[in-house]
Amino acid sequence: MPAQSAGRQARVLFLTESYWPVLGGGEQHIRQIASALAARGMTCTVVARRGDAAWPEQELLDGVRVLRVPPAGPGRSGKYLMALPAALRLLRERPRFDVAVVRGTRVLGLPGLLAARLAGKALVLQAEVSGEMSGEIYTWGTRYDRAPVSGLVHAGVRVRNGLMRDADAFVTISRRTQAEFLAAGLPADRVVYLPHGIDTQRFRPAGDSERAEVRARLGLPAAALLIVFTGRLLQGKGVDTLLAAFERLAPQDARLHLVLVGSGAGQALSMEDQLRARVSEVGLQARVTFAGRVETVPDWLRAADLYAFPSFFEAMPLSIMEAAACGLPLASTRIGGVEDVIEHERSGLLIEPGDVAALTDVLRRLASDPALRASLGAAARKTIVERFAFDAHVERYRALFNSVGRPL
Repeated sequence: MPAQSAGRQARVLFLTESYWPVLGGGEQHIRQIASALAARGMTCTVVARRGDAAWPEQELLDGVRVLRVPPAGPGRSGKYLMALPAALRLLRERPRFDVAVVRGTRVLGLPGLLAARLAGKALVLQAEVSGEMSGEIYTWGTRYDRAPVSGLVHAGVRVRNGLMRDADAFVTISRRTQAEFLAAGLPADRVVYLPHGIDTQRFRPAGDSERAEVRARLGLPAAALLIVFTGRLLQGKGVDTLLAAFERLAPQDARLHLVLVGSGAGQALSMEDQLRARVSEVGLQARVTFAGRVETVPDWLRAADLYAFPSFFEAMPLSIMEAAACGLPLASTRIGGVEDVIEHERSGLLIEPGDVAALTDVLRRLASDPALRASLGAAARKTIVERFAFDAHVERYRALFNSVGRPL
């Protein structure tokens, strides 16, 4: 693939299922990268699904041109039905970009590859979650996760992976997804490990006085020991596991208060209604706060004492990196890129997904040991500062896009 001509930066088009105003780790990551690259002089465009008819079809956001394609409305089918409109839009935009970046290979990988090649442009593929290249994500948690259906799905995934070998680069945001890409037979010289970067000024620890002020402003109990989760309240995020663990702990420790920051409203896999119903059923309304959809995530993290992340599937969870940057002690499942950030017993505590008893134990341990919370939180913050600085992360993306972008 010819390199971008000297003196001009590549123009980048990001193709993603969802984007702002959807609040999720992947959506936030694309927004942060695109706006940071635009601030550095790169022309950036985002093509995403118009999940709500009230959202504009086109707007300029943070210096990035955002184009939204049909269909509008909630429902899982929308991400499949958007594939053709998105590919057609990409073809229409061919005079305005040099390299297309597709976030998520499950739905948009092949349409994005085909459209980019028809447009004569370079293509970068990035996995959204673990299990995309192995095929595990397609059947996990469904009635199809057994022979012969699972075998057919995995065979189809292998065929798809062979077709996607033609991409110019494959971005893996965790060591686990990097290994998954290589195991799928993708060319090693085109597989790039490029984890998320974090703004360590925006996400930073709070002192005692700031924590008290933030709690008062957010209406959180001043003297409680706050366990916080941030993310969408969806099936597979493990929030039901966290709530089950909290049910066990709450009668044992009157200080504990659980804060769920995020929402599942309007999304096909939402568990928000079930979670709210369960809290009412067991009488914990006064000890569980549903913060809903918020844009001030750093405030909620600075109000916290510890952070829980019980998800089943992730690639590199931005949420846990933000919590680590805020110096919080972390209790997480051992999934995706979590182990790139957390070293068990040094910068956090790790358990297996879905293990209510183990999560109960590590939360009890953290709640009862202030010195452990302090040491784990300090080590987590140090890891982010030293290895995941946002500016270096952006420069690596810029170098990658310039290296693969085709000149006009």
